[in-house]
Amino acid sequence: MHELLSQRLFDEQVKHLTPRLAQSRGWVVHQVSYPILDFEFQTEGRTPIRLRLNCQNWNTQPPSIDLLDSAGAYLQKLPGGMSLVFNPSAHERTGRPFVCMRGSLEYHTHPSHLSDPWEGLRTSDNYTLGGILTQLWHAWQNGQT
Repeated sequence: MHELLSQRLFDEQVKHLTPRLAQSRGWVVHQVSYPILDFEFQTEGRTPIRLRLNCQNWNTQPPSIDLLDSAGAYLQKLPGGMSLVFNPSAHERTGRPFVCMRGSLEYHTHPSHLSDPWEGLRTSDNYTLGGILTQLWHAWQNGQT
């Protein structure tokens, strides 16, 4: 996709990620500027997780999602009690734990998911940027012990 079109679509979708929505969900917003979405999920009694979505080529490609600690450093190991969406294995491209969920570049480029192409999902309401963040938030909430 042309970069200007990608940025317009990004901007259109992130305008729905309001400070009020973030506050109601316990999200800390670190950055929302094309092509980066950087959010941290926090709630009492749970280990926070920070997600940085690189949305270059949105939505021709899904975002690449980095798993970070609160300071912004890459996680080399996941905290215990995480949902299987947060895969503790090293992704062959990054060598780090990764998001193994439809809608992440790491999922769609993983050899075990090549038969599940992004193309069929990219126009679905569940796979907007807000939809992907919401799915990740639910997985984080439900996967913690």
